[in-house]
Amino acid sequence: MSGPEASASGADERTEAGEAGLLYGILNEIISSPLNLALVGVISFLLYKITRSRQQPTALPPPPPEMPRLRRDFTVAELKQYDGTQPDGRVLVAVNGNVYDVTKGKNFYGPGGPYAVFGGRDASRGLATFSVTASPNDEYDDLSDLKSHEMESVREWEMQFKEKYILVGRLLKPGEQPTNYSDEDEDKDGSGEGGPSAVRKRAAAAAAAAKDAVAAAVESAAEVAASKGETESAPAAAEDGKDKAE
Repeated sequence: MSGPEASASGADERTEAGEAGLLYGILNEIISSPLNLALVGVISFLLYKITRSRQQPTALPPPPPEMPRLRRDFTVAELKQYDGTQPDGRVLVAVNGNVYDVTKGKNFYGPGGPYAVFGGRDASRGLATFSVTASPNDEYDDLSDLKSHEMESVREWEMQFKEKYILVGRLLKPGEQPTNYSDEDEDKDGSGEGGPSAVRKRAAAAAAAAKDAVAAAVESAAEVAASKGETESAPAAAEDGKDKAE
């Protein structure tokens, strides 16, 4: 082997030996120190968790089952029982004399929510005055002392509740009797127009109208036929009379 080739081969061997020595030194440093071993273990665990979380997406919890619709009136005391802490977790809120089921907005009006003070209560005064605090008065609030712009704010909030939540009933005044809601009453409600009872009633009305139309058409046809028969028999009777006269 010539001089230059031997020098190059020797340089390569020294480089490989240096790299091997460096790796051995790093490995020896890690093994010899308990702290370094702990850090390596923590890093390895974190890398494993990151890789595993990317491979397996977190499954979302199933949505809660839909509760049956509630249709009734409430006193102030009865309304307090629906603040979301009861077993079924239903949340009701009263606005301007009407009670709404806000359970689907439980993150806002349920326990721990930013508007939890309104759960199971009449929120009219708080919404009118922009005060998110529990009222110390547990009696019926007729809102008679509110100013005109505050009542306008209450009505605006009520429109939003009507658009977003289901109307349950009314908040009863002291001594006022609750309404006995029937299926017919529910069909009159905007949310009941597409219900099974309303659909059946519309179908029955359409069938009755069609039956009346058919009966009217048959009767009209019979009258036309009878009128035509009388018209045709008149000339024949006249000719018979003429023959007899001759």
